[in-house]
Amino acid sequence: MDGSDDHRHETWQGALRPAAVMLVVFTATTLAYTGAVAAVARLLGGTAAETLVLDPAAAAARSGPQWFHGRPTAATGGVSGGSNLGPTNPVLAATVSGRLAAVRGENPSHEGPIPVELVTASGSGLDPHVSPQGALLQVARVAAASGLPEADVRRLVERSIEPRSLGVFGQPRVNVIRLNAALEALVLREGRSGSP
Repeated sequence: MDGSDDHRHETWQGALRPAAVMLVVFTATTLAYTGAVAAVARLLGGTAAETLVLDPAAAAARSGPQWFHGRPTAATGGVSGGSNLGPTNPVLAATVSGRLAAVRGENPSHEGPIPVELVTASGSGLDPHVSPQGALLQVARVAAASGLPEADVRRLVERSIEPRSLGVFGQPRVNVIRLNAALEALVLREGRSGSP
């Protein structure tokens, strides 16, 4: 073997060594980052997966007047996704107008503006949260349909308000899945005839 073969062998080794080192570093960094994010999520009080998403099938099962309603959804068959309709699309305008009329029809005692999340779907279509105003707007309807005193239903909503994440991120919100579970427990405890 002459010197040129040795030189070519060293050249290949020299070229592959940095690539192998970078692969190991990137893999280790990715695993460390993923583990750190998971650990922080657990420390901050991670929740069960079923409370993080609003399955359209589960939402449809709780769509009567005795339930709090979440955001409309464009997801189909449990698959995440928005409608992809832009703000100037006439189909979106007609859909929002129809939803607005439905919310006003279901909650005739409410006067004033309707929170936007009750008439527009989230980007994923699986968002379980509404604003405190969106939940409070529904109190009179839910109380009448469930047979509970309105003051009790209002207190239930107020206890269900989640603060901003870490005190600074996002807005106060109400998880509709948890709220409906608490409502069901309250109705069963009270033994009301309007039981969900």
